Amino acid sequence: MEVIKLEKVSKVYGTKVKVTALQDIDLSIEEGEFVAIVGPSGSGKTTLLTIMGTLAKPTSGKVYVYGNDVTTMDDDELSKVRNSYIGFVFQNYNLVERMSAVENVELPLIARGVSKRERRETAMRILETLGLGELAYKKPTELSGGQQQRVSIARALAQNPKIVLADEPTANLDSKSGETVLKTFQQANREFKTTVVIITHDPDVASYARRRVHLRDGRIERID
Repeated sequence: MEVIKLEKVSKVYGTKVKVTALQDIDLSIEEGEFVAIVGPSGSGKTTLLTIMGTLAKPTSGKVYVYGNDVTTMDDDELSKVRNSYIGFVFQNYNLVERMSAVENVELPLIARGVSKRERRETAMRILETLGLGELAYKKPTELSGGQQQRVSIARALAQNPKIVLADEPTANLDSKSGETVLKTFQQANREFKTTVVIITHDPDVASYARRRVHLRDGRIERID
């Protein structure tokens, strides 16, 4: 089943001076895949990820999430799609410093109105599955960068998303921590059956994915 499908997607920024970030992108992501979007700086990776995540709309073309044409939706409808299907992981972790790891993982569930007891049970189960149970009551300032990023992955998984989109998730990490984070994505893909899409400029990071989409100058150069 296709979870994300892009048809002839282009994105142009600016009015007087126009910059083409993406041009005629055709791409399908299947349920349960682990895909890396690879390319140098300025190739359009982040723009592609934001469009796939419904955070931005294309200038032209169509985007489907689980068969729903999101290019025709208003902000409220897009918000519902994100809440129903998509979790995000960013390179800067975005954890709340005054909260413990388990409280950070609970945050998406608070917005959904999940009871306190159920929130805690869900958050602890995910942390323990990812091998982070012993860090549950530590605050971000007590965690390494790699540990913080793994907690942010757990937070993304807390809402049971069908798709996790990750923007350069290892960019701020040393190689050993980065490897641990990437194995955490593989584990999420395997054990939670989550479709994972990461963007990276690093071929070593991309090698953890089962399929790689190579971008250059806003176009798909090849897929392997």
